[in-house]
Amino acid sequence: MAKLQERSLPLFPNELPVPAPRPVNRSPAHISSASNEQLWLALQLPRLALDIFAPSDEAVAVVEGEGSHRCLVACNAPGLAAGLYPGMGLNAAFALAPQLRVLERDPDREQASLERLAAWAGQFTSWVSLVLPNALLLELKGSLRLFGGLPALQMRIVGELETLGYQVMQGLAPTPMGALWLSRAPGPAGALTDTSLLASTLGRLPLECLGWDTRQSEQLYRMGVRSIADCLRLPRDGFARRFGPTRLGELDKALGRRPDPRTGFVAPQRFRGDIELPAETEFSTRLLLPLERLVEEMVGLLRSREGGVDRLRLSLLHTDGPATRIALQRLSLTRDRTHLLGLLAGRLEQQALPAPVLALILESGVIRELSGPGRSLLGEGQAEDKRAIPMLVERLRVRLGDDAVHGLCLVPEYRPEAAWRRGEGGSPVGDPGQRVARPLWMLDTPQALGQRNGQPCHAGRLCLLSGPERIETGWWDGGDVTRDYYRARTTQGELLWIFQDRRNRDGWYLHGIFG
Repeated sequence: MAKLQERSLPLFPNELPVPAPRPVNRSPAHISSASNEQLWLALQLPRLALDIFAPSDEAVAVVEGEGSHRCLVACNAPGLAAGLYPGMGLNAAFALAPQLRVLERDPDREQASLERLAAWAGQFTSWVSLVLPNALLLELKGSLRLFGGLPALQMRIVGELETLGYQVMQGLAPTPMGALWLSRAPGPAGALTDTSLLASTLGRLPLECLGWDTRQSEQLYRMGVRSIADCLRLPRDGFARRFGPTRLGELDKALGRRPDPRTGFVAPQRFRGDIELPAETEFSTRLLLPLERLVEEMVGLLRSREGGVDRLRLSLLHTDGPATRIALQRLSLTRDRTHLLGLLAGRLEQQALPAPVLALILESGVIRELSGPGRSLLGEGQAEDKRAIPMLVERLRVRLGDDAVHGLCLVPEYRPEAAWRRGEGGSPVGDPGQRVARPLWMLDTPQALGQRNGQPCHAGRLCLLSGPERIETGWWDGGDVTRDYYRARTTQGELLWIFQDRRNRDGWYLHGIFG
C-alpha cells in the first residue's frame, strides 16, 4: 500500500538530535561459525507475505505476477479450507472461493517487518542476523542460563512469535547454514547441538532445504542426487566446476569446515511499525488486535535496547483524507506493555473515526535508557509500586483529558494564594523553604466575616488561639498585601485560619480551614 511507505514529518520536533546508530553490544562487526561454542536458532517465516497483514476470519490470499500469470503466494486458514494453496492461479482460486479477498504482495513491507522482528528478537540474544527474504538467525549459546535452558528459551521465542501472528519453522544447529537448512525441512523442527553429527543429520535432508535456484536443483535431480548426502559424495572439484565455488562453500560452511561470518542486526533508536487491515473497518474495537501486535513488537525492541519511551503516536490511515493522529507525549519513561497498550486503547476508544480505517502506524520517540529499579530483573514489585502514581495519572489523562489532571507544586512565596502552582501529576510537591503551619483547605477567594463588638464571627463568636502572624509583601508586582493572620476556633470546634486587613482594621476574612 503506497500510503504505508510514506515517511512522515519528524514525530516530535522538540526532541534532542538523534546520535548516529551504534551496535547495542560490544561484539565485533561479524561473528564466525567455526567455533563449537555457538548454537544457532534459525526462524523461517514461510508465510511472511501474508502475516504482515492483520488476521481475518474470511478467505484471504496474497498474490503476485501480472495478467494471466498471477498466482497465490500465501493464503490463510479459511482459504486453505476452501481448497486454495500457494502457487494456484488466481482465476482457479476465484472459482473455488468467489468471495476471496486478494492482497498484493509487498516485498518492501516484508523486509521492514522482518527487521522489526529482528529488533524484537534482540531481547533474547545479543546477536541477531537477517537472512532475506524471510528468515532470522539467533545465536543462543550465551543466553541459555538467563532463560532457563535451551528448551525453555526455544519454546518462548517460537511461542511469542506465533502469538504475534507469524507462522514459524525452526531449526537448531552449531552452524548458521546448518540451522537454516534444518528450518526448511518438512516434519518436526530440526534440532542439532553436536558438531560431530552435522554431516549425518544434514545429509538426510532433501535438496529443497538448500534453497538453491530451480535450474541447479533440476540439474542435480538429473544426476540422481536426491539429498544433501548425495551432494557430499560428489567429487569436490567437479562439483565446484559445474555448480560454482559458492555452492561448494555453502556445503562446507554448513558442516563447520569453513567460517560463516554473519552481520549482526543493529536495532533502531525509534520504533516505527505498520500493519494493514485485510478490509476497511469503521469500528475501533477491530483495531485493538493489530494494535496489540504493534505494541508487542515495540516492547521487544525496548527490552533489547534496555530502554523505554515517553512519547508515542498512533496514525490511522484512511483511503481518502488525512490520517487520524493519536499522540501521547507526557508519559513517564516506560516499557510496560500493559500500561502502554491500555493508554493507546483508551485514546482509540474515545477517538471518533472520520472514515473507515485501512491501516495503523505506531511510532515512538527516541528510546531512552531506563535506569534504576525500572530495568532490574529483581524487585519488579517495588519498581511497579514506584511507578504506580505516574501510571495512574497517565490513565486518568487518557480518560479525562490532559488538562483535567495536574499536580501541585509549592513555591517560596509568603502570600498563601501565590505559594503554589500547577505541576505534573504525580511529581514531588517540593519544599517552599518555610516550615510554618498552613491549612490543608485554602479558599480561592478570602470570605468576609461578620463581627460582633469588634470581634470576628463565623456561625457564632470565634476564639482566637494564636497570632498574629504578619504577612506584608508583594509591593513589587502590584499584588501587595498587609495582613495579620490568626488561628481561630468556632463554637463547634472547627479550626480556621483568618486574617485582619491592616489597611482596613474593621475587615476580617476567612482564608483556610485546618479541620
